Amino acid sequence: MWPFRTSVKFTDMDFRTDVHSHILPGVDDGFGSEKNSVKALQLLHEIGLEHSILTPHIYPELYPENTKDKILGRFDEVSSALSATGVTCRVAGEHMVYAGIDSSFQRGNAADSLQLGEGSLLIEMSYAYESQNIKDFVFHLNALGFQPVLAHPERYSYYSRSLVEIRTIVDIDTRLQLNILSLGGFYGNTAKEKAEAILERGLYTYVGTDLHSLAQIDQLKSMRIQRKHVAALEKLLENNEELWNS
Repeated sequence: MWPFRTSVKFTDMDFRTDVHSHILPGVDDGFGSEKNSVKALQLLHEIGLEHSILTPHIYPELYPENTKDKILGRFDEVSSALSATGVTCRVAGEHMVYAGIDSSFQRGNAADSLQLGEGSLLIEMSYAYESQNIKDFVFHLNALGFQPVLAHPERYSYYSRSLVEIRTIVDIDTRLQLNILSLGGFYGNTAKEKAEAILERGLYTYVGTDLHSLAQIDQLKSMRIQRKHVAALEKLLENNEELWNS
């Protein structure tokens, strides 16, 4: 595919499923209005998107109202308008790893969590410092039968370009999710370089937009993927499809 090109437009790739976005309106630092959420999905549908997993932040310190019931209730309010765009949506969550989070995931209540797919749980950390309990929490999730998926590891400033820390996270049975805009340099050169290195070493499993604004769709449309990264990225897009169908 594309044998004579040094790069390809991301929008020319088979981007049908997004596994990470903040399109659900009025629940976090993403989209604030239903109108803009609908517009975002319309624009994404025009470039091929068919399925979107909406992943609002779940972090009691910043978003105390973001309980499962509150998020699902908000989704019910806007689901008809969102589905009219041609993109089928479902709700999961992006869970911040904080001290004491283990208590929210016990054998009696773990099944009530907002999951990406059957057993897959999207987790994140602060960009400035690593959660002290990240490894313990991953082990805890594994013991409950969950598959942790760490969002955008390339953006964590405390993870070095050598990928030593990232490999350690992968080795304790954590999957990694790439923010596609990292490859375009939209989060800075360091994040771009780490994203390329993680991708080239085959350490990512999924790719998402982490969409927070309409402006980021313009960035998506302008992105080009180096030819040497196309095959690896195509595999992540296939994995997204499998996750949606799980």
